[in-house]
Amino acid sequence: MVSHTIINYHSPLHLIDNLSNGHNFRLANPAIAQPSQQLGRVCRYDTSLSKRESELVILLTGAAYKSASEFDIHAIEANKAGLAWDVIKSIPWRNEDFSLDKVKEYVLPVLEKEHDNMKVDDSNQTLPSREREIAIVLFTAELLDTTTVSDETYEKTKAILDGKDSVLVEITAILGYYSYVAYTLNVFKIPSGMRPVK
Repeated sequence: MVSHTIINYHSPLHLIDNLSNGHNFRLANPAIAQPSQQLGRVCRYDTSLSKRESELVILLTGAAYKSASEFDIHAIEANKAGLAWDVIKSIPWRNEDFSLDKVKEYVLPVLEKEHDNMKVDDSNQTLPSREREIAIVLFTAELLDTTTVSDETYEKTKAILDGKDSVLVEITAILGYYSYVAYTLNVFKIPSGMRPVK
């Protein structure tokens, strides 16, 4: 079983090192590992996206690349960030091919239902933006499904995200970094050490 401190470490590469049966991937090629750790830290902790929004991007990426380890680890993190298990479980990946159409069919209705049921419990709490999360999910799913986004998707998402190209750069960087992590986990068959999300 993986300890809680490993899961919450700043870089997935540290997690990979600890789960890889003694193979230290950072030492295998430090010239690649060190900058990627820095990129991972920025993608995970230094963007304008909320943790919940970032975890949605990461889960969709793990699903598209069929990375059980990435998905299972980040399912727990996404739930801690406030994403309901129903939304997490609606993401198509284990027994299905990932596609934008399937995300629209399976994920969006469940995400919208979660937003419909949200309530503010105290005066300091703010609710996640339905429109923002849906735009992020659709942008991410289109990019994962087609390797690009249409001009219409780009402009619509940008408008919803305060007209900032920088947020689209952040989403794309998170997706790109976690694609790299998914490939690493898949190629070296590194288990998550977590109970699979079903």
